[in-house]
Amino acid sequence: MDNSPYSRDRVNVAASPAKTMAQNLAQSDLSIEPVSTSEIQRWMSAIDQHLNEVCSITSEGKLNSEQKLKVSNLCRKIGSCTSQMAVFYQSLKQKAVQVRILNEDLMEKCNLTDHILDLTKTIKDSGTVSFADMVKKGSSDFIRPNNLNSVAIYPNNKLKSSDETKVLVQKMIRPDQVKLHIRGVRKTKNGGVIISTETKDDAEKIKNAVQQSASGLTADEPSKRKPRIVIVGVPSSLTETEVYRCIYEQNIAEKIPTISMESFLTLVKLSHKSGKRDSQTCNFVIEVPANIRKALISQSRVFINWTSCPVRDFTLVTRCYRCQQYGHAAKTCREVNSTCGHCGETGHSLSECAKKGDSPKCATCSRFKKPCNHKTGDAECPARKIAEYRYINSIDYEGA
Repeated sequence: MDNSPYSRDRVNVAASPAKTMAQNLAQSDLSIEPVSTSEIQRWMSAIDQHLNEVCSITSEGKLNSEQKLKVSNLCRKIGSCTSQMAVFYQSLKQKAVQVRILNEDLMEKCNLTDHILDLTKTIKDSGTVSFADMVKKGSSDFIRPNNLNSVAIYPNNKLKSSDETKVLVQKMIRPDQVKLHIRGVRKTKNGGVIISTETKDDAEKIKNAVQQSASGLTADEPSKRKPRIVIVGVPSSLTETEVYRCIYEQNIAEKIPTISMESFLTLVKLSHKSGKRDSQTCNFVIEVPANIRKALISQSRVFINWTSCPVRDFTLVTRCYRCQQYGHAAKTCREVNSTCGHCGETGHSLSECAKKGDSPKCATCSRFKKPCNHKTGDAECPARKIAEYRYINSIDYEGA
């Protein structure tokens, strides 16, 4: 029996079904650590037992009808066990994907925390500067977006791309003929483009040309988002509504008497909070209209109950920790493979990088063939500065 080609030992040498399955699990497209559970062990033991029975029966020589039926039934059982293993593996794989997404979200929150800490340090370092000193200096930290005029152009056909829209506009309008001063053209979602011009008159010329044509395009002023500000060191003991009431009564009511408490509560919106879970203070990032933002930023501090909280514009742009590009988060990223935030190479994440001892290489700048001898996300990174510039110019700072 030991020399039979159907013996269990010979089967193991040739190709063990159980071993092949384990190898497939180990060589999966996702790196998953072996998980030892009673459920997996039960299925593996059942498969092993059925295989031994098959080998035992087939080693007896020619099979009769009863033996053939028994072998057939055992094969079905093996197939059933294998299916159960596959289902279990898919469940583990899905959990691994969820863990990876949660990890990417956590990295984004860590980046936000680092930004708040840097901001807090800056505020502490400049804590001796009075409001009078800021007025004398002209409030150099006060954000003033470029005085550009823009027009947004979108295709009526939602299937058209931004490139197609851009080509159509460039064929339709000749800047040299109508004396236009174009500062830039950039693509936007929904197949549109945004054209920045030197003057408002230039933007009106483009808008009128598009509206008077039968090109299937729509032109309008690009919609802008409300500014976001961060209030540092808000007492954690206060509820969100209590914080808003203090902001209104102690900071806004006298400065902007036309805004009532009820109106104020509908105008402000919490973007998110940050800070340590058990800390006595936290940081409020809120979205406010331009006039309220100006009133709060100009006094450099927000008075909340018995606390004086530093306030700054919040201009942190979102960076994806999968592709390392700005403007979206990892959970909405379309890239399949990760890009390392240290070496800039595609195919692995930062935690898996084997070149951590080498000098950093900015993945964002590298992608666009720009100087990249700096850390990805560095405060002086050209790609980050461009992203922040675009973000600032997409915000409604009217009256700033």
